[in-house]
Order: sequence, then structure tokens, then C-alpha cells
Amino acid sequence: MKRQVGKLDAVPSKRLFLSIIADYDLNKSICELVDNGFDVWTRAGRKSAINIKLSLDEEQGTIRVEDDAGGLARDELRFIVGPGQSGSSSTDETIGIFGVGTKRAVVALAEDIKIRTRYGDGGTYQVEFDETWLNDDDWELPLFSVDAIPPRTTHVELQKLRVKISDDSLELLRNHLGATYAKYLTRPGVSLELNGTPVMPRFFDDWSFPPGYEPRHYTGKLETPKNRIVEVEVLAGLSSESSPTAGEYGVYFYCNDRLVAPAMKSFDVGFTRGQAGLPHPKIALTKVIVSLRGDAGEMPWNSSKSDVSTKHHVFVALHDWLVTVVADYARISRTWMGDWSDKVFAYNVGRIVDVPIADFITARRSFLPDAPKSRPRLAERMAAKNLRLVKRKPWVKGLYEGVVAATTVAKQPLEQANWFSFNLLDLTLTSALRAYLVNELDPGVDEKDLKLLLRRAPRVPADLKTSITLPDDVWVQIENMARRREALTYGRADPVITDTDLHEAEELVKVVLMKLYHIHLDA
Repeated sequence: MKRQVGKLDAVPSKRLFLSIIADYDLNKSICELVDNGFDVWTRAGRKSAINIKLSLDEEQGTIRVEDDAGGLARDELRFIVGPGQSGSSSTDETIGIFGVGTKRAVVALAEDIKIRTRYGDGGTYQVEFDETWLNDDDWELPLFSVDAIPPRTTHVELQKLRVKISDDSLELLRNHLGATYAKYLTRPGVSLELNGTPVMPRFFDDWSFPPGYEPRHYTGKLETPKNRIVEVEVLAGLSSESSPTAGEYGVYFYCNDRLVAPAMKSFDVGFTRGQAGLPHPKIALTKVIVSLRGDAGEMPWNSSKSDVSTKHHVFVALHDWLVTVVADYARISRTWMGDWSDKVFAYNVGRIVDVPIADFITARRSFLPDAPKSRPRLAERMAAKNLRLVKRKPWVKGLYEGVVAATTVAKQPLEQANWFSFNLLDLTLTSALRAYLVNELDPGVDEKDLKLLLRRAPRVPADLKTSITLPDDVWVQIENMARRREALTYGRADPVITDTDLHEAEELVKVVLMKLYHIHLDA
């Protein structure tokens, strides 16, 4: 049996504002306010120019946001604070549809908030609220008629800031704005200023054009479960420079011309084993830029437009094909690593290849040629270079393999990688001298004399210099290397070998191997 026994108050607490702003920093919050201006402009048909001016005063601790997008009509003022209320429809090609962004943004930024707006040539209205209003259970908000501001404008004034403004944060904000609204800023009549200086668009489409593997421009459409159409445009290719430290490789998502997710490198877009591989400098040329355009309700963004919702039906529809494209270009980046200068960066001009996609769900192809053959590993290249020499003198194989081992160890992510590599080079040098005494001299040196002859610290034995002809400066370097190894081996401090130390040791070993055996080490 069911019977009503009362009613529950489901009106959300205004303190909810404060509980949902933890992930809102300065960049996200300011972007929410910029989004609002662009949305008003979009709903008005984008027929006129739009100017958005941001003023952040570190000394006074204030923020002002002004736009001339058209202003809000009196019956739209409830959208400013009403949770879940928005002036945009889910079928608009706008940015803000969730009805929470602007509210979260202003509360995240400041304690005292004033918003004035003038719709067209009409009256100017102002709403304001502060901590006192947030702590009150009453949702009613006074509406004021105030002195006129310019027609079609909205002014947001924030005081008692919750965020810290500094020169560094302003520079980061400028870069963030330039990237987020780059596509807007290239439109005629669109202006965005930060503290009086125009924000310049910042794009990430810096491509190389290696023959056969040029960037691809994929275009097509997706029909959503609501029978709405989403236009899809994807640029994919190899970047014109490596960016592992900057982190600018990966997948970028634009939704209705706004950058939502930059440089994604998660498993959701293929950066995992068995696909593109885990994020690594080897695949740092891989870049895929996805641009979606359509109804705001069909965009796969989260409520703060700061990431992609990977469970959204549009993302799910693109996923398998997108991962294929990412994996194919990552495979090329990995294959050519070490030859990027010649195989990739040398091709800095070319043509982007257009590839229409009839159905992204079933495509599952990047339409690239087969991946180029992998460059042989260093050990294989060394073996090929010295094949004829090894047939005549089998003992030299272990010498060039010692250099290969040292080079390989030095590249490992180990704190003492240089020290381990240095020891391998020192052992290779000793082996090279021993092999010469045993195999190249006639008659060879007796085994009982080898140990005495091969001692190199503190001085190389005179008999060794007599037996093996090397320049005097090379013998000095051989002695110095031996003394350095002994000092670090038996000293109290942890051994430290710099990159310069290691390079000098490697060059010394190469000189000795070339002079004694004519071993090719430039493979």
C-alpha cells in the first residue's frame, strides 16, 4: 500500500555552490565567463562583432569581465544564479548548456559578486550576492535597476577574491585563453583582451610531411541516437618537432570551436600497451586533433568543459577508429626514432591528404600505408658493418658488442646508468688491449704476463706501450680512465659519471678499437 505522508524540500542548498568548486582554478573559472559571452553572441546569430575584455588587478584583488555580446534580457536574469538554468538550448551550437558553469565560476573566484547587464538599448539591471546570501536558505535575489552601461553589454565585477593573482598566473591564463579560443579568435570581428593586450590564438597543428605518411584530414558525420548530426573533422599526423617535455603530443578535442581537452595521453585514446603504447618520448611526434560541431547536447564534454566524457555516445562512436589512427601514427614515430631529423623533420612542407569517412563506427582504418620497416637495432647494424672483419678476427665481436652494451645501458632510466656504462667501456678497453697482446702479436704474450701488462693505474706499464703502438695522448687518456674508475670504485662517495665523462670515455674506446682493429662503430 502506498500513501503520501508529506513533502520533502528538494531545493538545493546554496552552499552547494561552495561544495562543487574544488576543481575550479583561475583558468577554468575565467573561461566559464568568457564562454558566457560567446554563447550570448552565438544565440544572437554572430551577426555583429564581439569584444570581451578581462581585467585582473593583482594589487586591488579584483576581476572585471566585460563583453558586448548583446546582454541578457530581464526574463533571462534568473539564469545567472538558478542552478541548472541556462539560456542555451541543447540544440544550440553553443558552449554552455549545463546551467552551472557561470555560477560555479564566480563563486570560485570571489566572495563579492556584481553582475550588470543591458539587453540591447533597454534598461540596465544588476544582481549581486556575497557570502551572506550564500549562507541564507532563501533563494530570492534582489534585482536592481542601475545607471546605464553601454548597450548590449554585460559587466561582471568580482571582489574579495578567493584566488591568487600573480604575473605567472596571468601568463598561464593568457596562454590558456589563446589555446582554448583560438578558433574563435581567427574569426573577423572577434576580440579577446587580457589587461588591455589582445590574446593571440595558439594552435597545435605543426606538421611534418614525410612522403606517404603526410598528415591526414578526415571528414565525415555522425548520426546520434537522437537523430542529430555531428560534423567530425580530424587532423592527424607527425609533429614538426618532438615535444615530450612540453607534453604537447597526444589527442586534442575541440567542441563547437572551443578547445576542451588538450594533449590527451590516456588509455581512452589509445595510449596503452597493445595500441599506441604508453606515453613515451619515442611516440612524441604523434598528434591527432579532433573537431566536433553540432548541438551542444551532443558534445562529449564534461560540465566544466575541461575534459572529454569518455562514456558519451559520440566519443564511444569514434573510439575504435580514433585509437587506430593514434596507434598508426605512433608506430611511425616509434619506428623512425633516431632518424627523425632525416625521415620526418626534413619534410617541413607538403600537402595534407583529404580522407572522407563514410562511417566512423565501421571505418576502423587510418588509410595510411603499412608502417615503415623498423630501423635495425644498434647491435644488428654493428654486426652488419663488421661482418667481414669478424670472419677474419672473431675476437673483435665482443669488443664492438661491449660498446653496444654500454650505449644501451646509458639510455636506461637508472640513477647510476652512466656509472654502469662507464665500467662496461673500461672493461671493453681492457679486453681490446688483452686481445691485441694475445692475438695480434707474434709471438703472443704469455698468460702469466698478461695481468702485469694490463694494469693501467696509476701508470700504464712501459712494456705495454712498447707492445702496442698508440699515440702518447691516447695513453694518457687510458691512464686517466683507469685512475678515475679505481677512485670511484674504492672511494667512500657514491660514484658519479657525468654525460661529458661518459662521452669522453666512449670516444677513447672508439679511437683504440679503430686504431688497433679498424672496427666500424659509426653504424
